[in-house]
Amino acid sequence: MDRTERVLAAAAELFVRFGVAKTTVDEIARAAGISKGAIYLEFQSKDALVEALVRHELRAYLRAAAARVLADEQGGRLSRIYHHCTAELLDRPFLRALYTRDVEVLGTRLRRNPPSASGPRLALSEGFVDRLRSAGLVRAEVDPAVLGHLMGVVSLGMIMIGPVRAGDETGPALLGQTLDLVADMFAATVDTPTGEGDVAAGKQAFLDLLGQIDGSLDMQAVTA
Repeated sequence: MDRTERVLAAAAELFVRFGVAKTTVDEIARAAGISKGAIYLEFQSKDALVEALVRHELRAYLRAAAARVLADEQGGRLSRIYHHCTAELLDRPFLRALYTRDVEVLGTRLRRNPPSASGPRLALSEGFVDRLRSAGLVRAEVDPAVLGHLMGVVSLGMIMIGPVRAGDETGPALLGQTLDLVADMFAATVDTPTGEGDVAAGKQAFLDLLGQIDGSLDMQAVTA
């Protein structure tokens, strides 16, 4: 792991534990095993570090979600895309804080000026659902707008309940079982039957969506 990666990993862990406002650059430097001055060689300020971390975490999430989908034989189906994206998000505490606007983690500054939610949420556009439907992967009667709203609502519930059950030893297993059940419900009501549709086309539609989100992160950095 290079110096930049060590700094970002240390910052993410400390921000989740103590919050952005209460974490100092000195503490990040000690956790990363480098000097404070070395951090300022990488980032002009703490604010710049936070902004870099947000983009880094979102891009890491996109890569990991893509890997999950590509490795799944049925990964191009909407139910599987939902499952993989939500499971990956649950494994990323800092990104989950972005998703839920956790003020204790993010601090008031980042909460007032949050990054676009399109990254972690992977909100389903009508165009994306239409591509899956054209590939024979989504039932013809499904309304793309309603589906996008429903998946956003369900995803928010899954993410919000995670911290609530964190102190319960059965929480992670229960959350995983719940995610499996929700994905099965989408498979039964939204997906076309297994064996129908072009799964490879669904995977490509998903990769194209991730590419659009990744490009939007660069635009945010330019206009920030």
